[in-house]
Amino acid sequence: MRGADRPCRIIAVEGIDGSGKSTLARRLVQLLGPRARYERLSPRMAGVFRELVDEPSGQRERYQDVIPDALRRSAFLVDAQAQFHYLEKRYAACDWLVFDRWLTTYDVYAPGRSAHDDLYRLLADDLPRPDLLLHVRTPPRTAFARIERRGDWTVDHWSPERLMADLERLDAAYAELLAGVPHTAVDGTAPAEEVARHVLGLVRALDRAEAEEAVL
Repeated sequence: MRGADRPCRIIAVEGIDGSGKSTLARRLVQLLGPRARYERLSPRMAGVFRELVDEPSGQRERYQDVIPDALRRSAFLVDAQAQFHYLEKRYAACDWLVFDRWLTTYDVYAPGRSAHDDLYRLLADDLPRPDLLLHVRTPPRTAFARIERRGDWTVDHWSPERLMADLERLDAAYAELLAGVPHTAVDGTAPAEEVARHVLGLVRALDRAEAEEAVL
């Protein structure tokens, strides 16, 4: 499961905005203890793009609506490669890395195709594979209500109809893209603590399976 060159294991949490994925990821880190680390995949490039687009526009524009999909995808993948390379020693000190979003996010939020897709796929394939990939399934209507409560750029700048349509589009894209990928779906409408405890049980099952493999 871990691979000879990766002493830590990876949990990746995917889902639409408002699904509860970030809450789950952070709670899992607490439950797994001090040798678990919360991470975002490609943590730097979003900040760079916001400095280029969002901030100069006075937050009237989002970089996602301005910078082409292919450029965003390639930048995020290079960022992810650098992340695993330069944080290798820190990651090696962990038992678990819990990632808030993974590669499916790039295909869902930047779906445009380009002449360089084969290169992007090579970059993606070179990244480690999660030991547990979770899809937090939350109905778009529930996600919409959560986004409204917490406040969001889209709440202030989009009509409710546009935001709802976008959440429905993203939900359908996640379902389609993950259909052929080994993953575990969890119910994002359940209480957050209940979801986290359920996933902790899945993690413990991985521990037991790994121990049994070692004995064999």
